[in-house]
Amino acid sequence: SPAPEHSLWARLGHSVSESTPVSRFNDSVVHHRWVTRTRELSGDLRARLGEILHPVVLVLRGLRRAVAGGRSWWTSGSKRRRQIEGTALVAVLATVGMLPYGPAILIVGFLGWAGWLGRDTSPKQADPEPRSHIGRLQAVYDGLVPYLHDEHDPDQHFKPGGGYRDAFTSWEFDEHDRLTSFTIDYSQYVRDGEAECRAKVERAIEGKVGRGNEFLYDWDEEGNHLFVRVLPPLPTGLSAQPWPVAEIEYVLGITDPDSAGRMVPVLMPDVPGVEPAPLPANLAARMAEAPDGWHSALVAPVVWRIGTPCPNPHLLITGSGGSGKTTALRSLLGQALGRGQQVAVIDIEQTEAYADLAGRPGVRGVVEDPQRALELLDWVGLECERRAERRRAEAEAMANGDTTSFPALKVLDASADGLRQPQVLMEAEAAEPTLWVCIDGLPELLDAAAAIGRPQLEESLASLARKARYAGVQLLVTAREERVLQLRQALRAQLTVRIAMGSVEPSVSTALFGGTLELGGCQRLPAGRGYVRIGTGPVIRLQAPYAPPVSVAPLRAVGTTNPAPSATVAAAAPAAG
Repeated sequence: SPAPEHSLWARLGHSVSESTPVSRFNDSVVHHRWVTRTRELSGDLRARLGEILHPVVLVLRGLRRAVAGGRSWWTSGSKRRRQIEGTALVAVLATVGMLPYGPAILIVGFLGWAGWLGRDTSPKQADPEPRSHIGRLQAVYDGLVPYLHDEHDPDQHFKPGGGYRDAFTSWEFDEHDRLTSFTIDYSQYVRDGEAECRAKVERAIEGKVGRGNEFLYDWDEEGNHLFVRVLPPLPTGLSAQPWPVAEIEYVLGITDPDSAGRMVPVLMPDVPGVEPAPLPANLAARMAEAPDGWHSALVAPVVWRIGTPCPNPHLLITGSGGSGKTTALRSLLGQALGRGQQVAVIDIEQTEAYADLAGRPGVRGVVEDPQRALELLDWVGLECERRAERRRAEAEAMANGDTTSFPALKVLDASADGLRQPQVLMEAEAAEPTLWVCIDGLPELLDAAAAIGRPQLEESLASLARKARYAGVQLLVTAREERVLQLRQALRAQLTVRIAMGSVEPSVSTALFGGTLELGGCQRLPAGRGYVRIGTGPVIRLQAPYAPPVSVAPLRAVGTTNPAPSATVAAAAPAAG
């Protein structure tokens, strides 16, 4: 017969408990933070009372066992035997009671005897884990046996009929008895360096733990260990808005707090039935009151630092249609224009997502025609050479001690009092703003260029990307997931900031991130959700903000001023692009 946890009724109950109405009820009522807090306080009170009243519990448990033993003795023996044993017991107790301190000895002896009977008599080798935890861990173990079983493994970590403790070294459950993390050991003969083998193991884990979750996989190929963590859901509804970051920092989106070095305040829409978490007292005192329907929250930003020279100056975004590539670009362009920088956009797919940028200050052009796009790229190449030549000239002048290139000093107050502590202002030319070149649909542009007689455009872009690194020019490129592998390695090597929107195929993740993606799980991610890697850093989750075309308009920052609701922030809907 099937095990209780695998019976039809058990599977039916598990399906009902994971249904959408039940999940919403649990999240809004059963898992409400006040209910959870009350449950935690009651559990803590129960544990403290158990420690204080432990001797009383031992005595009462011993008395209960003594009564049960006496009843068994009374019903099992003969009447003659009960009379003899009862008479002997009464005689001994009476004799001891008549001795000096006899009653005290009887009381102490009785308590000691009852406490000894009430001791913990459970087998020492019994599994201390609750039955529900054992069932979940054993289910994961059994699901991994077909993929990690090796007859040549001397330790036999995974084998048919084995126990989960043969492979699991640590695990954690949350307050709702959900498995949140675990570590397993596996045979040294497992092909953990092959993407196909690792993908099979990861899919098996997701099937047993729950495909609706997102997972972090940390493969230790040297020590033959695998650490798996179920990632909490990222906040949704984030809209494009000013970020409290430095001038050289641009926010790609938000991620897990463990993957970022800081937290920043942002505006988030209210969720019906869910009370937002309170801000720290020192931060809440400085924050202005949020508009109706919104609240201030702390999130972990994914920061892209840009300077001159910049170690990671160019960006590649890939994903399927509707995954959020275009809205991620609009968010970056909005930040750039908000800081007075220049933007040039090539919308080769003619999405009209950038049409509202045309004619705005700082926008050098928004083109959709392939011929005009090539002319714009030719101008960008000349602009890179001009900027690079100017920077070289300034560097040579400073190296040669040429003071003519230094700004003059202008005295602001030439009066006698002002000359004692002169205030001066440096008369210098304004620094050239950074130029952002956005190519939405690079493979399609390459096809169009080849059709009109420019087959070497990809090599030209690779050379342009190398020059732009030292010229204050940033290159932003998008490509559909099925075509990103068609880009040559010479060009992909220059695009060192890489974002994959939506679920990622193993071949694409290998090309973008240098190996099997260490994050997985839900196959249908929300719009704007993906993974990002900046340079040689780790692969982390990303939730890009929703940025409709009007998001490039100035927004009031989250801070000491009260941010008024705007069409940009209020349009927190699924992104397209």
